[in-house]
Amino acid sequence: MAQNLIKGNSLTKEILFMAAVSPVVLSSLFMPNAAQLLKPIIKWHNNWDKIQKRRIYEAIRRLNQKRLVRLVEKGNDTHIEITESGNKIMKILDYDALEAPHPKKWDKKWRLVIFDIPEKKKKERNAISAKLKDMGFCHFQESAYIYPYDCQDEVDFVCEFLSVSQFVNYFIVESVGKKEGDLRQFFDLSLFI
Repeated sequence: MAQNLIKGNSLTKEILFMAAVSPVVLSSLFMPNAAQLLKPIIKWHNNWDKIQKRRIYEAIRRLNQKRLVRLVEKGNDTHIEITESGNKIMKILDYDALEAPHPKKWDKKWRLVIFDIPEKKKKERNAISAKLKDMGFCHFQESAYIYPYDCQDEVDFVCEFLSVSQFVNYFIVESVGKKEGDLRQFFDLSLFI
């Protein structure tokens, strides 16, 4: 599977990310000052200039073979452009890396995510439950998860990624009744009493 090609902090993943941000002129990857030119879009390579050209070409070749990027001739330059499949992989990577925010201050409001996803979408229902738990949400009750910080954008992204937006509701509530103490303890909010 193409995802296995770009796990972790790999050179292949870095090149895919660069192509996702903007088409990259292939020759620019090998310029003496490439690290400075590409700094805004290089995420983790501190030593870009020390990477062997052969490794860069191999990474591009693998991405091209997997149809995650395409090489396009424009005038005298060859551009590396991300494909639709490459964009899908980038979304998966974004989804996998997604975390709920954890600011230093709590506004003393709860974010309640409630969903009623039909049985025919059981796989998506299980996936949203697993992702919310993975992001640090507390399972509040059947098909309901709670979190103490603003996470609307993250929840929207998960819902869009899983195609379940119409079945999910996001509420901001000021009180959760008898469960308040347990939830404060679960999220270690004792400093905010």
